[in-house]
Amino acid sequence: MRRRRLLSSATALVVGCLSGCLSLSSGGSRASQTPEPLPTTGDGSLTDFDAGEPFERRRVGEAAAEMHHRAVVWNDDADRRSIRVRLRELESDETPLDLTPTFPAYGSLQIDVFRPADYVLDVSPPSESSRRLGIRRDFVDCNDSATHVAVRPDGSVRARVISTVRACEAASPTPEGDSTAATPAGTSASSTAQATDEPSE
Repeated sequence: MRRRRLLSSATALVVGCLSGCLSLSSGGSRASQTPEPLPTTGDGSLTDFDAGEPFERRRVGEAAAEMHHRAVVWNDDADRRSIRVRLRELESDETPLDLTPTFPAYGSLQIDVFRPADYVLDVSPPSESSRRLGIRRDFVDCNDSATHVAVRPDGSVRARVISTVRACEAASPTPEGDSTAATPAGTSASSTAQATDEPSE
């Protein structure tokens, strides 16, 4: 009987240890999760972009003299369309902008981003396709830069980044596969992207 009691106690100790160890292990894995990577800013081609004057403008952060990044979403279609545009800060996960305006034919929405941060820009047309783009912190610090996004008549989304890189020497790490490159001050850099359909979150 005594031997049985000892075996029972030993079994309880082993089970308790396993339970505690597993709990510690799972807690440790949560603490060491890999940060979300910034999506690429361009991986294809956009050569035709004629957005014209925007029908609406939005601002993120406090206005500062020439220290901002423009994101322009263009409805490249003769029909009115509702297009969801969502801007999220990567590190804080805050969403300073989330709206679904009705774009007029060939109308564009301009977002002036003054607060330096790494952002994720989601553009979701009614065709159920969506495009996720990264806006790097150094784009926001740049003297003159813009993300151009065109929603084509078939619902596909294409994008590019154009920039004069005078204020962009202190860049945040470039995501692997990102084709945007810095050029000497006063010159123009352009990276282009043709979107593949990505599910919206």
